[in-house]
Amino acid sequence: MKKKGLILISLFGICSSLLLGCNEEPTITPINADFDFDILNDVTFELNAEVESISHLRGHNISEGDYVIASQLLTIDKNYLVKLAPGTYEYEVLFSNRSEKISLNILNRNNQHRIINCGFETGDFFGWQKQTVFKGEDNLSSFSNSSLVINENIADSDQKYNGGGDYVYGIPQQTSKTVWEERMGRLVSSSFVLSASGYLSFKMGGGKNSDLSYISVIDDTNNQELVRYGNHLFNYEASGYQNATLHSYQADLSAHRGKTMHIEIVDLGGRDWDFLTLDDLETYLVEPSSSLETAIDIKPNATQGYAPNQIVNGDFADGLNGWQISNKQGWAKSDGSSQTWHVQNGVLRSDLTGDSARGLLRSSFFRVDGSGVISMEIGAAQGSRFDKDTFVSIRERATNQEIFRTANTRHDGIFLVQYFIDLSDYMNRVLYFEIIDNATGSYDTIFIDNIITYYETRPEFDFGNSAVNLNY
Repeated sequence: MKKKGLILISLFGICSSLLLGCNEEPTITPINADFDFDILNDVTFELNAEVESISHLRGHNISEGDYVIASQLLTIDKNYLVKLAPGTYEYEVLFSNRSEKISLNILNRNNQHRIINCGFETGDFFGWQKQTVFKGEDNLSSFSNSSLVINENIADSDQKYNGGGDYVYGIPQQTSKTVWEERMGRLVSSSFVLSASGYLSFKMGGGKNSDLSYISVIDDTNNQELVRYGNHLFNYEASGYQNATLHSYQADLSAHRGKTMHIEIVDLGGRDWDFLTLDDLETYLVEPSSSLETAIDIKPNATQGYAPNQIVNGDFADGLNGWQISNKQGWAKSDGSSQTWHVQNGVLRSDLTGDSARGLLRSSFFRVDGSGVISMEIGAAQGSRFDKDTFVSIRERATNQEIFRTANTRHDGIFLVQYFIDLSDYMNRVLYFEIIDNATGSYDTIFIDNIITYYETRPEFDFGNSAVNLNY
């Protein structure tokens, strides 16, 4: 009987050395086990054990890249934590000879209804996706980390940003406004489910030209642009950096409650104040506020129903019939009565009041059909920045996403040059043109003629006659 007792004691000792819970004290203690969506913090545990004896963590699809073990600390990264819904999560820490359980809490900050890092308080673009829109050149991007600046004075002026936290998206220190406004880019938020009141709010400055600098809300299910907002409080009489100060807006999207969506910040311009300043893009509001400015939806209208395979008046034989002139704020000389666009000798021109005139012209819709190849003729547009300032954009109906941007890369003075574009990858999709003149110098004007959007069979052309897509 004594031998049996010794055996039982021995087995109990083995259990104690192998499995936590058999009289062994925990060796992992939490330092901060609460993840806060507002703070976007890592979760950290202290290790009172041999670090090298830990094999891995197990539970809730956590993988090796989601945590770090170093200096007697176990740190679970915010990149993993931000994907979890609110609640308590338990994990198993596997040692070489035993296991131990830990738990962490994801605090409820209405996480699924809000975008990640809505006020840029991490000091970087954590939670956002940066995209280039001009030749794929990162060094021309509007969204470098240097653009997240301290929420204090604007550049070297006495003007304040008046943001909501420590950081705002603004003008980088040591960078002049002139240099900064040449940058372009697109910044895409994380997705959220619109809930509560269905209102969202944001702080916006800059954006003199709302056709080129704006924010969009995009439906995740079909990629359609639901709304688009610019800074309609831009003050044309202001001086210095006053227009970089943030205005507080709110927008009513209650008709879209329950939809999953995301926000895109768009900067397509390279001229005076063609950039935004931003902060506090809040997508969960329990109720709207009476103290905020109402944002105005400036999304392009899509009233045309059936789309034929050829745009209306592509040769401008009927003047500007079938074309829509943008009268949005920001263009130097375009007020809806067309002080920029006119047709002369059957050719569209953007120099009604001289080369300094600027504006945007939008075509009717067309359906990609036949061979999928289209063509157009482009003339002039040969200033030093013609490929940034005088160009043709092809966009998709409803999504309003730019699928092709081209310029007069083979310019021959005022003479028209024919370009071909293969859109066969977009067969049966409905598209439209935007013709942009955002330039003011000599020859900084654009001529367009003979836009043909339907060829039954593929026309003959070679690489030298192909339009260059400036987005790549």
